[in-house]
Amino acid sequence: MSEYAVRLVAFGDGERLPLLVSSSTLLGDFEAAAFALHLRGQALKTKTIDSAIRAVQLLYEVLHEKKVSLVERARAGELLRQSEVEAISDRCKTRKEALADSSTGVISLAVARRRKGRFTRSKVESVRSKTAVIRLHYIIVFLKHFAGRARLQNLPIKKSEFNQATELTLNALRLKKPVVPKKSDRKGLPQEADVRLFEVTNVDFPGNPWKSEFVRHRNQLVVKLLYGLGIRKGELLGVKLEDINLRNGLIFIAKRTDDEDDDRGRPATTKTLSRVLPLNDEMVQLLLHYIQHVRPTRRLAGYNPYLIVSDEGNELALNGIDYLFSSLRRAFPEFVQLSAHVLRHTINDRFAKLCEGMEAPLVQLIQNYLMGWGKGSQTSQIYTKAYIEQKANEVLTALQGKVYK
Repeated sequence: MSEYAVRLVAFGDGERLPLLVSSSTLLGDFEAAAFALHLRGQALKTKTIDSAIRAVQLLYEVLHEKKVSLVERARAGELLRQSEVEAISDRCKTRKEALADSSTGVISLAVARRRKGRFTRSKVESVRSKTAVIRLHYIIVFLKHFAGRARLQNLPIKKSEFNQATELTLNALRLKKPVVPKKSDRKGLPQEADVRLFEVTNVDFPGNPWKSEFVRHRNQLVVKLLYGLGIRKGELLGVKLEDINLRNGLIFIAKRTDDEDDDRGRPATTKTLSRVLPLNDEMVQLLLHYIQHVRPTRRLAGYNPYLIVSDEGNELALNGIDYLFSSLRRAFPEFVQLSAHVLRHTINDRFAKLCEGMEAPLVQLIQNYLMGWGKGSQTSQIYTKAYIEQKANEVLTALQGKVYK
């Protein structure tokens, strides 16, 4: 178990603030709390602050292992040494599962290699480059904030040496940031995969990977809503019963910051703009059956306002959606890349094909509204990669036909 944990503290007005605490005492760390409040003062979202504090958690774990006190280092006119920078960089680039468990003494193969000085991180053990960059970025921001506070408190006896050490440390960490591909390689499903996906998630399909009748009905609805509306998993899990108008076939995707009803450790947030989306007859019927006959079978479902609930009836956690898709990938290897966000890419590909022949500015305005992007957003180009590749191949093939006549 890690020496540190991140806890979400709720204020009286419903606002939530992630704080770093000791796993054993649950007492908060003063410098990390000051940093969280600093980020809050910049009007950053709770999710962003959470990412920053979790990066600081990785820093603190390394410092704890190496018995380093930032305050004592500051007093001595130092910050971090090269070996510590290397360890922090390594921690930021490694998945949690590939680290040693201090509570059990279990050591992973990755840790064993590292201790022998010949560590080579495999793809399974590594986080995405973008994740590593974000972690290192927030650690740099935290150390810069800490150094500023240390100077204000006159901690360093030799201020010029401390300033130089701070700059060297921050530059060393910046150099550890991996290169991130500028464009996402995520693409939507091929057209022929649609039928197969809806077949294997049908409640009556013999090979359906979910045993419980409730879970089968709920997960079929989740897949249909994610695909049919193109919404993010956080947006879906944030939908409340009051957001659904079955009579008129409408669903409200609301952007609720610091929702008092949301008791999840990681709140379901809407990253994009609020919007009202239409529901066709099939979706209306699926929702009606789920709301009237499936959801009420859960013991605690009547005590929370959210549409999608867990087996007990609590609001479903975000990793519940991740588990849904991981179980699909295990059961059906042809869906090796399938995830909630891949479905968002898929519906954008289908949208682009459906809008062929329409004026491009109008298409962009419609797509930006449906996806919750700003009016001038160019994000649609990322989400229609598979469609663009298909059209590019068709154009090139036609061109070759003319060239080689």
